[in-house]
Amino acid sequence: MNDDAVPSNRTYSSIQFYYRWSWWLENKDAWRQFVLQTAGILDAAQVYSGFAMATPLAYGSRSEVSVWERSLTTHFYGLDIDDYLGMHGELAVGIRPPTWGFLPSDTWREKLDISREQVKLNLHHPSIKIEELSVGLWIELGEEPSLYPVEDGVPALPVLLNKLLKPIRHDHMGLLSGAQWNGDPNERFNDADSLRWMRRFDADSDWPSAELRQRAAKTTGKQ
Repeated sequence: MNDDAVPSNRTYSSIQFYYRWSWWLENKDAWRQFVLQTAGILDAAQVYSGFAMATPLAYGSRSEVSVWERSLTTHFYGLDIDDYLGMHGELAVGIRPPTWGFLPSDTWREKLDISREQVKLNLHHPSIKIEELSVGLWIELGEEPSLYPVEDGVPALPVLLNKLLKPIRHDHMGLLSGAQWNGDPNERFNDADSLRWMRRFDADSDWPSAELRQRAAKTTGKQ
């Protein structure tokens, strides 16, 4: 993070990597070693890993990606939004919702006023893997990432991690770098929907709709 005298001007530097799913399946051990080593070398404050639409190299194309994100996030709880241009100034304020792989640094964990051991106790689950690093705890929610289709119900593991991290989550993260304009025929995130999406793992969430959540809960037994 820079050391600007004005707190609102402080932002993190960041780096993003995108991989094909097929590549990850064949190289996940090497990938994992690379990510964890890099987190230590860079003294990372936050690390997120999961499914996301790759941000295109051509900045103008980001507007098109935001349309796909708005459409697909109503079908998959596990699709993350990884828009550095919209979020980089917000990550100094708080963290994003849980992804499959997640590293909260000790700096952010201490904001919860809990120890590393307390994190492990709160996340005690046979499917959750936690590894201690020099900078914090690397957390994996299951053996591999999942898109978590909405019809399968609200996923238990992200809900568990979300409950722990909620006090330091920044609900007003910038998702609107591709906002709608007059005459735009495409549906995009607005402020209200952005907030609902950020809170999708909360117990009282209605994302993508209360009806769909209730229907899935009746079918799958998940709340």
